[in-house]
Amino acid sequence: MAISAFALVILSAALHALWNFATKKVSGNICVLYIGLLLACIIYVPFVLAFVSSELFTAATLPYIIATGIIHTIYFFALSKAYNYGEISTVYPIARGTGIAGTTLVASVLLQETLSLFGIIGILSITLGTFLIGLKHGNRKYHYISLSFALVVGVMIASYSIVDKLGVGIVSPLAYLYGLIVFTAIFLTPYIMIRERVELKYAWRKFKKFSLIIGIGSVSTYLIILFVFQRVHVSYVVAIRELAVAIGALLGFIFLHEHHSKRKIAGIICIVLGLIMIKMA
Repeated sequence: MAISAFALVILSAALHALWNFATKKVSGNICVLYIGLLLACIIYVPFVLAFVSSELFTAATLPYIIATGIIHTIYFFALSKAYNYGEISTVYPIARGTGIAGTTLVASVLLQETLSLFGIIGILSITLGTFLIGLKHGNRKYHYISLSFALVVGVMIASYSIVDKLGVGIVSPLAYLYGLIVFTAIFLTPYIMIRERVELKYAWRKFKKFSLIIGIGSVSTYLIILFVFQRVHVSYVVAIRELAVAIGALLGFIFLHEHHSKRKIAGIICIVLGLIMIKMA
């Protein structure tokens, strides 16, 4: 795996952990996420018009963009609910770990990706590490609710990773990403307008800063990944991104005073070892 691609995914992982940390800080408020998407739609307009306006919403790419818009809508909804009930050091690893396993399985079947021995060991090590970090007990009711939503997030990660890998094979990542965020915002709008109108006004007054961080952070982070998807196996990319799990767990330990244990530290070590194995692959 080229060092440039590896470095870009590591950068994306760090940024991903930061915007998820911001999401947890607002307890997964769906309106904050929604406002973030709208702000990203506005901020990216000049770049899209300047560089890829002719590639927007073509007949070839529209099915992929609509599909990923639906998947990301479910992803953001489930993510907000998971952070409502659970800790970032639990929700984040379970969601990402499920995403790795699902992406690897589906990519091997649908995309016929062939992985090296080092790559397989690295993916397994990272998957084990994410689950070690995420497993915990405590309030059983809230734990199982957050776990359920985290698993939904993981399934959506696997789903959009495959769809997006195919999508950026026929259109530039910037055009594809803009379509993604526009359709996600459109699909979220009915729920927000019907169920969250009061909360939307409150979120705009109180959390504009967090919305901006989450919107720009999530979109910019994923733009990097879409570029790398054009050059590298999706299974490797999704696995390497899980460095974000270790970063997210550390942020939860340090700034949110979440529980840490030997098991979680062992999980972080497994993730780092897995990253080394994939780089060797």
